[in-house]
Amino acid sequence: MTTPDPRDAAVISFDCYGTLIDWRGGVRAAVERIPELAEIDLGRFVERRIEIELVVEHERYRAYDEVLALSVLRTAAEFGVELPQSRGREFAASLREWPPFDDAPAFLQRLRRLERPLAILSNVTLDGLRGSVRTLGVPFDELITAEQLRSYKPTPAHWAALQSSRGISPAQQLHIAGSIAHDIRPSVALGVPSVWVNREGEHAPADATPTLMVASLDELAEYWRLPAAP
Repeated sequence: MTTPDPRDAAVISFDCYGTLIDWRGGVRAAVERIPELAEIDLGRFVERRIEIELVVEHERYRAYDEVLALSVLRTAAEFGVELPQSRGREFAASLREWPPFDDAPAFLQRLRRLERPLAILSNVTLDGLRGSVRTLGVPFDELITAEQLRSYKPTPAHWAALQSSRGISPAQQLHIAGSIAHDIRPSVALGVPSVWVNREGEHAPADATPTLMVASLDELAEYWRLPAAP
């Protein structure tokens, strides 16, 4: 399989949370600030909240802030803790503070020097995503969110919206992401070249083999021999 070259892509798109932003670290820090959960096994709590978030997303369309709030309230209830609604809102608002991965800002600065349009395909709200982009410190040319589309990845609406907006074919898009389920599998199905940033050392399933797999954005920058950041 030919590995993707960013210089060949008409648009380079990213997932944000889990690829550029450390969403697990951000969620863990936000949960640790909830005093009612002080006696809970937070490792188990964080993992269960991920599962419940997916359930909430599939019930019907809700803005992602509401999804986050409901996910933490329902998870707490499973652990025998009734949280006030205000705790859910505080947890959702924490998204804008979740930190970038250490390698993300420098990688984006280096990639920017190729002068290719950069986009983000995300399941969050536009306001939340703009907050995270400010944290990354590198501008993007297009932000496509579930809020705009009323549809969550892995359904193909994000990819279709970007390709329509930019007037490109699937083969002209390059998608970089950390999630097999939300990003790599739909990219493969749609014929979009993809890079899996496999930070956890997982095995790729047979039905979702990325075009290229790396362990970090630093590794990807060196693999592509990106120009040094200014």
